[in-house]
Amino acid sequence: MKRAKYFLIPFVAFMAACAPHVYVATQQPPPSPPPAPVEVTAQPVAPPNSYQVFYDALGPYGRWIDYPGEGYVWVPNLGPDFRPYATNGHWVYSDAGWTWVSGYNWGWAPFHYGRWFFEAGYGWMWLPGHQWAPAWVTWGRSGNYYGWAPVAPHIKIEEHSWTPPESSWTFVPAEHITHENVVNYAVNNKTVINNTTIVKNVTVINNITNNKVVNNNVTNNVTNNNTNVVYNRGPEVNEVENVSNIKIQKVTINEKAEPGAAIVNANKLMVYRPMIKQTVNSGERKPAPVRVEQYHKAGQ
Repeated sequence: MKRAKYFLIPFVAFMAACAPHVYVATQQPPPSPPPAPVEVTAQPVAPPNSYQVFYDALGPYGRWIDYPGEGYVWVPNLGPDFRPYATNGHWVYSDAGWTWVSGYNWGWAPFHYGRWFFEAGYGWMWLPGHQWAPAWVTWGRSGNYYGWAPVAPHIKIEEHSWTPPESSWTFVPAEHITHENVVNYAVNNKTVINNTTIVKNVTVINNITNNKVVNNNVTNNVTNNNTNVVYNRGPEVNEVENVSNIKIQKVTINEKAEPGAAIVNANKLMVYRPMIKQTVNSGERKPAPVRVEQYHKAGQ
């Protein structure tokens, strides 16, 4: 019994010393008068971002490779099973057409700017670009299936002579096109792929307008003077509804102020899509990743 008493005394003292101290004011100051109303004016819009925004944002999630003839390309740290516009994402139909919603925090960049291509020994690699689109893919239909494939670098979408390689396609039954993790419904059927009809629903947009949220909740409309932004909107929504016998909810694209995964809330799609300038001005630091690896051709 005495031994227990001697143990409790130092333990209680220790707990008292660790307890947070609470300070109570003995007299509260008189409340300040409410501030006079201030007129809110539009704040200056930040200048366009360079490719540095890609190099910095994607660095923690993959490797930047100095690729011959192209410059810096990015490889995500996701292993050989990763497929762009397939893994961890789904489609929604927006006012800009079929729009890819990625579940990755970094998905705002490589699925809406630039192009993907496959390289033996590396897997899928992403080449940055300065123009935003709901998705840089080619669309196709085969019976009651719809498919899409990443558009390779330097391919002009308005020219329909290019056909993606067989391995690039992802096809799903029409009724699953808007399901989350759509890759779970993909079919590996050569008959479907070999009977593909390319969907030629090309859109040309001049002067894409981005809404940028700035201080004091003032929204400015910023015009990105990139002319001839050409992309494929994908199949007409009415056609997909007829083939799939489902009603597709159209969403409106709204701007997010910070990078991160896109958010679908009711009929709104919140995306981060900053303006990207392709070149740097004289005297500015040339954009570059913090860490760069040299390219090594497979087998060498």
